[in-house]
Amino acid sequence: MKAKILFLILILSSISNITAVNARLNSDESVLINYIDKHKKNQLKMLEDLVNINSGTGNRPGVEKVGERVRIELDDLGFKTQWVHLPASMKHAGSLVATHSGPGKKILIIGHLDTVFPSNSPFQSFTLSPDQLSATGPGVIDDKGGIVTILYTLKALNHAGKLKSANITVVFTGDEEQAAKPTSISRKALREAAQDSDIALGFEFSLAENQLVTGRRGLSEWYLSGRGKSGHSSKIFQTASGDGAIYETARVLNSFRTTLSNIPGLTLNPGIILGGQTVNEDTQQNTGSASGQKTIIAAQTLVHGDLRFLSDEQKRMAEQKMREITMTALSLTSSQLIFKNIIPAMPEKNENRQILAEFSDISVALGGSSLQAVSAAERGGADISYIAQYVAASIDGLGPWGRGAHSQDETLEVKSLPEVTKRAAIFISRHLN
Repeated sequence: MKAKILFLILILSSISNITAVNARLNSDESVLINYIDKHKKNQLKMLEDLVNINSGTGNRPGVEKVGERVRIELDDLGFKTQWVHLPASMKHAGSLVATHSGPGKKILIIGHLDTVFPSNSPFQSFTLSPDQLSATGPGVIDDKGGIVTILYTLKALNHAGKLKSANITVVFTGDEEQAAKPTSISRKALREAAQDSDIALGFEFSLAENQLVTGRRGLSEWYLSGRGKSGHSSKIFQTASGDGAIYETARVLNSFRTTLSNIPGLTLNPGIILGGQTVNEDTQQNTGSASGQKTIIAAQTLVHGDLRFLSDEQKRMAEQKMREITMTALSLTSSQLIFKNIIPAMPEKNENRQILAEFSDISVALGGSSLQAVSAAERGGADISYIAQYVAASIDGLGPWGRGAHSQDETLEVKSLPEVTKRAAIFISRHLN
């Protein structure tokens, strides 16, 4: 008898929860949900088609082929589309920009067409697991899963009659994985689209079903070069010979570590180091060479590293401390430090957290879990980082979740595709009113 009563309580509780969930979604939102559920097989098939087109960043024709497939969908939805091409010398595809003019808030949607897998990679095709719960393939979450999330979000909005008055710009960059330099050119179209936007939504993949990205660390690179007086090794440390370039560089690097290693959110890594009589780095091939002898005091060193930071203020602080460290050189040596910006930070701010709260409410209304912000230290830079400073509020990680991004184990949890599409469609529909 007690078991029957407990069972009845559980059933009534479930019905109560379902009623509460449904009460938080209006009839228009139910139309969005029903459309996405009805077309989830079509969405997965589109993902398969896109994944089976190689679009490694260096494969410009492949990237553009993916873009043209996406462009057809956007044209059919009434967007005005155009390619913003890069100079031929930059060797990368440009950005596909789609605009839909309307009243109200302007929403910027960001995705990318390229993957990290070149045309000669053995990882080339979409594979659905026998139980149909997961799928593998190049870009299946990063970022072709994001592309089909965007497209079916817009299709659902169009079906519900919400798109006709929408003020939306979509930018699909062609080289997010390795942005062509200078980014003042390769990200110009994205920056221009952001200038008068109110909200930016990034559709990079999510690390988990209950996480979104409200902040990302920025990235810069640094070059440390050292100079010493060449001479016979038997004379090192003597007044006339000094300590040599390698000892000077070791001093600087160790001081970097002791001074900056315990600052939350800040990391700096010397990725390559060269030392000897001559040094040379090929930054295009990520290789280097050095020549010298063990019996000769090193005359030159070169270190190439990166710096990751939570804000511009933190970046400036770190750079200043690093410069100060280089100024107290060892005997008859010198150090020079050069910084180059790569990706700005996407700082945490209250407006981003407000968007997170809205998405969390939507997730709960859909029967899912509440959403949390992933630590900015766990996510690197992305295209949204270039424009976060121009918009009032931004959020990323709105694409599907899975595992193994940037590896041949890249895997999508299939159920996540319709779920994140519903979240995005409902959020956008609420901001079109």
